[in-house]
Amino acid sequence: MSTPLKKVVDDQLDALGMAAEQLDADDAKYVAAGVKNVLSSLRARRVWENHIGAILTHKQMLDATSWSKQNLSQAVKDSRVLRLPAADGTSGYWSGGLTDSAPHVPIAGVKEVLKAWASADAQPWTIASWMSTGQAELGGRTPRAALIDGDYPLVVTLARRAAERLSA
Repeated sequence: MSTPLKKVVDDQLDALGMAAEQLDADDAKYVAAGVKNVLSSLRARRVWENHIGAILTHKQMLDATSWSKQNLSQAVKDSRVLRLPAADGTSGYWSGGLTDSAPHVPIAGVKEVLKAWASADAQPWTIASWMSTGQAELGGRTPRAALIDGDYPLVVTLARRAAERLSA
């Protein structure tokens, strides 16, 4: 199901009791700048999701995994889940590190791959992109697909090499 953007805006205006409100020129510029920022962020999110897969909110991640907040926090600390920080200070979670079937759990080997990247101090977005990009050494498969296929040692080795190149 999809919802037209205009309906989302109209619903928010109604909910806030502002549907009939008139704006002066300064207020209109303020609102336009905010809307432009939100739409720009939405466009960027869509581009990233087309490449790396769904970016889950905190609540979506808890629902997908049936974890508590503490379990999710520990999974991030243990490198079993990749947290993706946004420019606005919020965070999402890379869904590609989870199995495809519910209840979703980290893919076998993802912890070792994420730890291999630690030496490079790489941005989580870089890691998610690498995990979602076909690699010649994997016969064109993505590292995520190779993990699903059980090729953990090879993917970990490739992750270490990529991290070393990034650190150099």
